[in-house]
Amino acid sequence: MKQFLSGLLLKDLLNLRPMTKTLVFMFLIFGIVFIPMGNTMTVYFLLMIFAALLPMTSLTMDDMAKWDRYALTLPVTRKDIVTSKYLMTIIFFCVAIVISGIIAGVSYYLTPETATPFWFIVLVGSLGLFYGSLLFPLLYKFGSEKARYMMFVLMAVIGILLVGWFALFGESLTGNLLIYILITAVGSVAAFIASYFVSVRLYEKKEF
Repeated sequence: MKQFLSGLLLKDLLNLRPMTKTLVFMFLIFGIVFIPMGNTMTVYFLLMIFAALLPMTSLTMDDMAKWDRYALTLPVTRKDIVTSKYLMTIIFFCVAIVISGIIAGVSYYLTPETATPFWFIVLVGSLGLFYGSLLFPLLYKFGSEKARYMMFVLMAVIGILLVGWFALFGESLTGNLLIYILITAVGSVAAFIASYFVSVRLYEKKEF
């Protein structure tokens, strides 16, 4: 099973390589613009968006190419296919968090008075993971064409939640807010795990 999952992950990463190069270039441009201004929040937000969108794009590419019909003739299960998408999501989010942590550490070392607090990375990462948790089952249920508009609606909802957070609490971090952030993080992880089982069930029932 590990060998098959590795193959599925490699296939997705190779398919996403052109898009990944474009996103890396965009990120560098945004980084050059926003980081010197001290506005690293935007950079963190973009990293989490990229981490959430790349696995969705992979699923959409598979759907458009009707790859699933071919994949199901291989010695892999439907659960393996879904698992590879969720593992890829975890990998991208881990990379995004590591890069964000490095940027936060450097910013704090150079300009501690204007550095974005690390808890913001946790908050944005949690919301990004929650976004993926909602979108994956929709893609497996309705397909990429029908779920396309839902993708942007959900992204707008996540953006509104993030803006609402800062409208209510600002950038200060008190003991109570730390509890809320931890609850958000734990809730997002729980939603991601539940989303995985829902997606497996939907994909196992899907006809191609």
